[in-house]
Amino acid sequence: MYLHILNDNKYSDKFIEFIKNNFSNSLHTFVTFSKQPKYLDRGKVEIVDISKLSQIRWLYKKISNADKVFLHSLFRGGKSLMLFLFNRKNLSKTYWVIWGGDLYNYWLKDSHSVREKVLERLKRKLIKNIYGIVALVQEDYLFAKEKYKTKAKYYYAFYPNPVDFKMLDTFSDQKNRKEKTILIGNSAAPSNNHFEILDALYENKLTDTKIICPLSYGSSQEYVKKVYGYGVKLFGENFIALTEFLSAEEYAEILANVDVAIFAHRRQQALGNILALLYLGKKVYIRSDISSWSFFNRLGIRIFDTKNILDGSEKDIFTFEEKIAKKNREKVLKEFSEERCVQLWKNVFESKLNGGDM
Repeated sequence: MYLHILNDNKYSDKFIEFIKNNFSNSLHTFVTFSKQPKYLDRGKVEIVDISKLSQIRWLYKKISNADKVFLHSLFRGGKSLMLFLFNRKNLSKTYWVIWGGDLYNYWLKDSHSVREKVLERLKRKLIKNIYGIVALVQEDYLFAKEKYKTKAKYYYAFYPNPVDFKMLDTFSDQKNRKEKTILIGNSAAPSNNHFEILDALYENKLTDTKIICPLSYGSSQEYVKKVYGYGVKLFGENFIALTEFLSAEEYAEILANVDVAIFAHRRQQALGNILALLYLGKKVYIRSDISSWSFFNRLGIRIFDTKNILDGSEKDIFTFEEKIAKKNREKVLKEFSEERCVQLWKNVFESKLNGGDM
């Protein structure tokens, strides 16, 4: 039996659907710590209240009896991490599926609270002794290996995108649009560095450009209000904040009508959005000093440097050659198809522990 411990979000929901559609349902069990899941179907996932001893015991037994355990991100508190540290043998069959912030957030901060330091110490012990790391971007694995001195094996795999290719194909870009549209960021998390992008676009005299800013999840309402207020201050009615959760179809339609997407994250983030945009043939900016930049360049996918927008050296944001857009789309379609996703996860599930790995 394979045990998956997940967070409550749209990517986890899509992953569960993907597993159920392509693998044996009887072999996979899904668990979340969310007491009232917003995205996950209660009929598909077991809900564990980590504050109750009886449920901690139930989960510990599940972990001990599982053939393999998959920790989908390490955004968790001390109690959940201790479940694995109590019995190091469980770590010898456990895989960490890297999301991004669970790897980089601690290292990007200059100072930390006592709680953060304690959790990081627990994470350090766990990661050092974990069996495998699943990551789309190999540079993320290498960063984890360096920082946590782990000997974990590397497995290349990726999540199915909630906004999949078939869905994107149902929406066509409205070529006759007169207004240009820029998408900035992918969530309400401060790691999007919204204010930095907004300032740069304002300095670039793009006040007549439509700015779309997804803010439906990822941070506090206070932060959302600050970003919204600042965006309206600079761009007026041209600033459109997406504060309500949209269906995959609604979001796909918005992406299809974007001209340029700009991401200013200082770590790997927003890969699902970026891949969807590249498939649609859009011009995408990310920072050249993050792991995603090396990843896309290695695949031969052309992306552009957000740092050039931020420092004012990029004067022509919208120009984008059709042949580059077409090439990007072809590479994304080949590397990130559902068939490819199934094969990669099959490799992970069927690989033998302590030998015989890919």
